[in-house]
Amino acid sequence: HSFAAQTWELEVMPPFPQPHLTWAEHGSRFLAAVENGPLSATQFHPEKSGEAGIQLLRNWISTL
Repeated sequence: HSFAAQTWELEVMPPFPQPHLTWAEHGSRFLAAVENGPLSATQFHPEKSGEAGIQLLRNWISTL
């Protein structure tokens, strides 16, 4: 067996602004979504969250 490590040059980016956090409550409080610069993450399925979830996806797609 052999192993070869590929190397690439990394581009240094300026730090992202403070993340936008969205909290929800379902039995207890939890972090439901995070936006930080170009990164977005959710702790739920927006496509299964009715019209509000669809609008969230539309908003996200419009940033691409």
